Amino acid sequence: MLNSTITSVNYTAEMANFAANSTFESLPSSFVAILSIFMLDIFAVMLTGTVQPVYQSALEAVKFSHGSSGGNVTYKTLDGANTSLSGQMYTMGLATGDFEFDHVIEGSHASSSVFPALLCVAAAYHKSGKDLLSAMAIGYEYATRIGYAVGGEDAEEETGFHAMINGAPATAAAVGNLMGWDADLIASAMGLAASSSSGLYAWINTESMTRRTHPANQGQLGAEAALLAKAGVVGPPNIMENGYGYLNAFSVDPQPNLLIDGLGEKWESAEQTLKALPVHARGLGFAYAVDLYRQDHSWSASDISNITIYAGPPVLDPRNWILEPQSLSTAQYSIPFGIVASLVADLRNPLNMNDALVFNQTARDLTANIKGVSITDDPTYFLGYMTVNIGNELVNITVDGYPGLPGSDGYQQAAEDKYSAVLKALDLGEKGGKVKNVVANLIDCDDVSVLLDDLIELGTAGTANYLAKA
Repeated sequence: MLNSTITSVNYTAEMANFAANSTFESLPSSFVAILSIFMLDIFAVMLTGTVQPVYQSALEAVKFSHGSSGGNVTYKTLDGANTSLSGQMYTMGLATGDFEFDHVIEGSHASSSVFPALLCVAAAYHKSGKDLLSAMAIGYEYATRIGYAVGGEDAEEETGFHAMINGAPATAAAVGNLMGWDADLIASAMGLAASSSSGLYAWINTESMTRRTHPANQGQLGAEAALLAKAGVVGPPNIMENGYGYLNAFSVDPQPNLLIDGLGEKWESAEQTLKALPVHARGLGFAYAVDLYRQDHSWSASDISNITIYAGPPVLDPRNWILEPQSLSTAQYSIPFGIVASLVADLRNPLNMNDALVFNQTARDLTANIKGVSITDDPTYFLGYMTVNIGNELVNITVDGYPGLPGSDGYQQAAEDKYSAVLKALDLGEKGGKVKNVVANLIDCDDVSVLLDDLIELGTAGTANYLAKA
């Protein structure tokens, strides 16, 4: 049971009240600008996600379980298939979460668990760009704060629950803000969503694909819980702090004050790490440095040997130091494999990260024999350097920065370059300009269904191009 110091404050009510009263006009302009960067990044991720094996396999199940839309209302998957609103929310989330390519913050994937379902609901109800941005801000912030309150990634090791489960209550609150509901209704919606949150960490030591499905499940669940609450189904109004509630279930050392500390003044969710490459966030600096080196040098995979990584605790974390990954999911979660992958294949085309690369014998041998050397105890140090033999030459590659880190000068450009790289990989050329333009001018958009329609048109073309070459 939670102790009395936790249950003395109704954190859920305070969160619900803030969500009910937050508006676009109350958001800092700097945060609105960052949300637009996040949105373009998400769309790049979605487009790559539609061609992944998990997404393509799931389509048949979605067609059977969700059916197709009827009457005059049409809901489509990102690759153009007809479905229900529920099926649309799920497949959009699956496309965003099935390739380990979405931006992240510790203990939270709001990009894949909150945003896709929220976009679908906003389009279905013909909400404006300002409405969507306001709700997105709530969803991102609550997913982040709930992740911090349960203990971030450490909670996964302690409880066995996957951190992405915070997407359900966060999505419910975001939908409540989008629809203009009052605090009591939003608290009820959060209670319904959080009561069904789940996602086990058991994918980490198996060949399963469950990590890929968790964000989609949580976004869909959160949005549908919100609609259920509106219809009169009542959820626990104190779900966060309840002795039998969310924090007690998913954390061994909850810190509920982080749910509301500075709420509305400090936007914790602004500190997302953008992934320029489809590898683990803490290995991005090294993989990116390899890509910079590749601009002026060329080699073949057989030229590579003797890789040593000189880094700090985040990069050398044993939880991610997976030397023999058994699936694409665990390979992308493996920091050493991500670095090796950047040496063996040109990841500037993100689709080069695939099952064939995971089971490429050269890549596997290099990963199995990679060495890590600690050069600092600083838990915030993501940089360092690496040495590698390329043929007969010992090469030193320095990792002195990464543009996708929060606050970096090249942050927006990193998102734009990623979007361009995905368009190129899917042979879409300049077709993505319309979506990019709507995102850049979202505050002037009266109906975000236009944005979703443009995105689906782009996804349909990109998937067709990819499958035609497969």
